[in-house]
Amino acid sequence: MKNIFKGARIALIAVFLGLSFSLNSCFFDWGSSSSDKDSTEVKDYVDLFMKQYYYWADQMPSSIIKKGKRVNDYFESHLVARDRWSWMMNGQSYNDMETGTSTGSYGFHIGQPIDYYNDYGVFIKYVDKESPLAKAGVTRGYQLTHIAGTEVRTLIQNDRFYDEIDKPSNSFTFKDTKGGSITLDLSQTTFHSNSVTASGVFTASDYEFLSKSAKVGYILYTTFNSNMKNEITSVLSQMKGQGITDLILDLRYNGGGDLSLCVDIASLLAPASADGKTFVTLSHNLANQKEDQSYTIKRTSNSLDLKRLFIITGEGTASASESMVNCLTPYMDVQTVGGQTYGKPNGMYVFVYPQKAKGANIDYAFLPICFYCKNVDGKADYDNGIAPKNKRYDDLYHDFSAQEDLISACLYYIANGSYPGLPDISSTTKATTSTGKEIFLSDGFKGAYIKK
Repeated sequence: MKNIFKGARIALIAVFLGLSFSLNSCFFDWGSSSSDKDSTEVKDYVDLFMKQYYYWADQMPSSIIKKGKRVNDYFESHLVARDRWSWMMNGQSYNDMETGTSTGSYGFHIGQPIDYYNDYGVFIKYVDKESPLAKAGVTRGYQLTHIAGTEVRTLIQNDRFYDEIDKPSNSFTFKDTKGGSITLDLSQTTFHSNSVTASGVFTASDYEFLSKSAKVGYILYTTFNSNMKNEITSVLSQMKGQGITDLILDLRYNGGGDLSLCVDIASLLAPASADGKTFVTLSHNLANQKEDQSYTIKRTSNSLDLKRLFIITGEGTASASESMVNCLTPYMDVQTVGGQTYGKPNGMYVFVYPQKAKGANIDYAFLPICFYCKNVDGKADYDNGIAPKNKRYDDLYHDFSAQEDLISACLYYIANGSYPGLPDISSTTKATTSTGKEIFLSDGFKGAYIKK
């Protein structure tokens, strides 16, 4: 490998439009400045790594005009029509992602339960543990009803919602899960995000249909970030000590991340029969097959001994999260519950500029698709996502508990060997609205990288 690529890193992440609001710095406005229009050196660097590593390098345009183009426009000029995954970011956004830093945020992750529930109300999906929202006691299931005294529905209809929710300080009114109302004056802060947002063990005292011996672990895991590895491994170790009999791994909001961490977690979940076998193989373009490599399942003393694994999925489940489903399926019974996944069976190398720069010295980070992630059977055929075994819809009316529909469905299967019907809409939606306007807020990027 040429020296210019020594700074490359591997990434299994996704960028997609979701119904969330978290890191204000995730997507940035390149602005109209012409300062980077004719940066020949960085554009030459783009040409070099794209020609060597881009998965569809042989299909790139043969001639791309450099002069007068901004760097991001020049990078995008290399991408083929089918590529909806490659992207780039500025140095600050890249460093925030690596360190798990939320810069100038309330900790909002919001959504609308439109599918199935036909509800255009705005609800909290989950809250970052160290955020202003969490410290104020707001949880999943709270409905955001007013901002600065104005009804949210009115703000959305008048296209003012985004401007209001993005202000550095504001007043927010919520309806809590019991129907009460609370108004909070909050300011955006900078805080460290977590990857394990909720966890616990369900027993018959939580879900009456479980057997008395059942102990069902639950983990809401939101990013495969190697800097937060201890969070997930510690929780799994504790659950092993508690003797859990089943595990529900909730990846519905996990957009991917560090490939090596994905393998490490899989090694803690895979059965003994999978030990030493291939978890995932990175498959590159024809001219770059020398870079192909496989990652192996390596069980440890902390590995669980499970017969099956429940994974909750949704449109926010992407990349490394999808690899967890695709690559464990050949070795164990993986029960997927929820929605169709995003569809990202590939990954990127990250090329920073200036080359070999670190921290605040990085100007750009480029993330072109460079390989596909195949399981032991050579399967990586989910460009359009992975369909769940039990199709269900995100229940934003309940916190992460035995009452939340996707979790409840998993517990029902454990108790009865089959899945229940979908919930009764009339008994679920309470004082919400069946008419309105859909909002689109970016969930940004998720994940971290490992050195190549």
